[in-house]
Amino acid sequence: MTEFRPKLVYVYDALCPWCYAFTPVVQALVQEYQDRLDHEVLSGGMVRGDQVREIGGDEEAARLRESYQSIQSLTGARFGEAFFEGVAQRRRRLDSEPPAIALAAFRMLAPERSELELAHAILRGNFWEGGDPTSEEFYREIAARLGLDPDAFVDTMRTQEAKDRAIYDFALARQLGADAFPRLYLQTAEDYLHLISRGYSAFDQVQKIVQKIVL
Repeated sequence: MTEFRPKLVYVYDALCPWCYAFTPVVQALVQEYQDRLDHEVLSGGMVRGDQVREIGGDEEAARLRESYQSIQSLTGARFGEAFFEGVAQRRRRLDSEPPAIALAAFRMLAPERSELELAHAILRGNFWEGGDPTSEEFYREIAARLGLDPDAFVDTMRTQEAKDRAIYDFALARQLGADAFPRLYLQTAEDYLHLISRGYSAFDQVQKIVQKIVL
């Protein structure tokens, strides 16, 4: 029997500003423990079904700017002016399903690559560059940036398999108890996971927990 290799399981959502701040921490952990830990990313499904909605306008942009100040103060993350200007100037549809389908498509097209690559690119494209993560053009640009064929990427996103995998991610996230995001788990056995970060945590905090569990 093959020995189980511990794994970081990161549950994120592309529309989650705290995930935008926390993903670099997860990337740093993966880099630090790449010789000891595997990792995977799951889409959480923060905005689905009757929660899907549109936002936009000057008042909404001002509200978000004020709300995100606390994230910036705590984490040092910076949100792009393009994001706030985009909210002020046009309606934005909030729907977690398209970026989850994109993550599934990325797994299908580039199974050897880290899912964190795509998660980081989507979050940056949204919260720094002000892109629209419900548009196909958004994913064409990200695919090209990551060295993937944009047409093949979008075509894969349109498949039923990619959609089914995204829905499976949502279900698995709920099974893990991830009802808000981000969540970071350390899986040490096939049937055992430690919750090592509920919401944002600094690198040093999470590293200490990891070291206690696996070192």
